[in-house]
Amino acid sequence: MNRRPTRGVAMRFAVVAALSIMLLFSAACRAQDERLLEPSAAADLMRVNRDNPDFLILDVRTAQEFGQGSIEGAVLLDYYASDFRERFAQLDRDATILTYCRSGNRSSHVLKMADDLGFKNVYDLRGGILAWREAGLPLIK
Repeated sequence: MNRRPTRGVAMRFAVVAALSIMLLFSAACRAQDERLLEPSAAADLMRVNRDNPDFLILDVRTAQEFGQGSIEGAVLLDYYASDFRERFAQLDRDATILTYCRSGNRSSHVLKMADDLGFKNVYDLRGGILAWREAGLPLIK
C-alpha cells in the first residue's frame, strides 16, 4: 500500500514549515532590535528620563560633527578617539544611555561594545542624527 502524501498535502506542509521558519526568524530579529529606537521612541526615552541623574545621551561623532548640531543634553565621546573604549568603559554600567552618531553605524558598534562590557541599559538611535533631523526633532548648536 502506497502512503505517499498527495501533492496538495505536501504543498501545505511546505507552506506551514516556511511560515514557521519566517515567524521564528522575525521574532529573533525583533528581540535584537528592541534597543534600536526610532527617533520618536528615543525622544520618549529622553522625556521619561529628563530628571534621571543616571541617564546619559552620548554623541559618538567627531567634534566637528557635534559642532554642526547635536541633541540637547548630549555629551560628546568621539568614537574615533584612540581612548574611546577605555573612556566608554568608565561610564556607569547601570546607567541608562542613549547613543547616536550620524547614521547609526558607529553607534551600532557602541551597542555591541556595551554588551561586551556588561552595560545593562544602552539604546541606539536608529538612523542616527540624520533620522532625528528627518523626523523634525530639535537640534542645538
